[in-house]
Amino acid sequence: MDFRLLQQDTLSQAADLWDYCFEKKGTPFYEWYFKEYALKQNRILGGFQDGKLQTMLHLNPYVLRVRGKDWKVPYIVGVATDPVARGQHVMGQLMETAFTTLRAMQGPFAILMPIYAGIYQPYGFAWTHLRKRYTLPLAQLDLAGRILDGFTAERVDTRQAESLLAPIYAKTMVRYHGYAKRDHRVWENTLVTAAQENFETVVVKFDGAPTAYALYNRESGTVTVQELLAVDAPSRIRLLQYFKGLAGIYQKLKWLAAEDDLTYLQLPDQAPAPQEAPFMMGRVLNAAACLKAMPVPRELVGKKLVLGLKDEQIALNTMLVKLDFTEKGIQLLNTLDDPEVLLDAGTFTQLFFGLYGARQLQQAGMIYGDSENALEILDKLFPRENNFINEYF
Repeated sequence: MDFRLLQQDTLSQAADLWDYCFEKKGTPFYEWYFKEYALKQNRILGGFQDGKLQTMLHLNPYVLRVRGKDWKVPYIVGVATDPVARGQHVMGQLMETAFTTLRAMQGPFAILMPIYAGIYQPYGFAWTHLRKRYTLPLAQLDLAGRILDGFTAERVDTRQAESLLAPIYAKTMVRYHGYAKRDHRVWENTLVTAAQENFETVVVKFDGAPTAYALYNRESGTVTVQELLAVDAPSRIRLLQYFKGLAGIYQKLKWLAAEDDLTYLQLPDQAPAPQEAPFMMGRVLNAAACLKAMPVPRELVGKKLVLGLKDEQIALNTMLVKLDFTEKGIQLLNTLDDPEVLLDAGTFTQLFFGLYGARQLQQAGMIYGDSENALEILDKLFPRENNFINEYF
């Protein structure tokens, strides 16, 4: 199979395969994506047989804030294979080509939102972001008993809302990790597509200053939130009070909240407590680059750790190295010493993103090694983080 990046002359084949597997031709997102986004803002990798596109994935560009650094990374979407090529292991060939291509482009890691995690786990992807899934009765959504003083709520034009929403997003993200940094391009994409999908926007202000917002739609008795952010707890409560005002015509609020959200602790009925919802997966493509970029905690300076990393898909990512922790950073030294810890690419990805700590992963059987000193070093090098991301394409 011939794998290559698509050009304009083959874009129509990608559009046809998308139509077969995802949104249909003529729907708002499809028309926008293939007129305004595909190949203009992203890259598409495809596998061709006799000139016909058989399989593809789209590499959509984002900047993620991870471990104190801004990383330009691809968000993999639109992974699809024509039914005539299914069962022939072309997915593995596609992923292998993508990994080689992205490493050549100096991509340190990639992210994706899976429909089914089992498709991607064999290729080294692992969960990096979790969420809380709420289904709340609107009539009971009152966490204060009265409308909070000093707050107002205002519905605004979704397409024109960037100037109001962007400062709230920036202030809220200060407490998170692993999030997407949104420039004007990302905001415009987010709001244009939201408006096309009939999402409305409400902004909460305190003494005239915007402090919270939500993108949501109303359909079939349910209010569904696409994004809800608030700079503080009172602003979030006032936003939820706004949604209670929709009770009567609408019965339920569906909301995929941040993993650290504690709204459920204030609910009078425990029945609608949220479910934990794995949300985004990631895959480290260049572990050496990620290690070299890590800040070294003062208490690790002068210490060493022999680490063994096994990557079944990317041979260049497999390593047995001695990590030398210096004031200038981590030095990666060749070694023949036995590893103090062993892990695979998916586990390394979760450590790097800070979803879980080394001891948790060791107890789950995902890190091998019984050196307490080694686990302590990993826990200090990769402290757990409060991850959040809310990008859908």
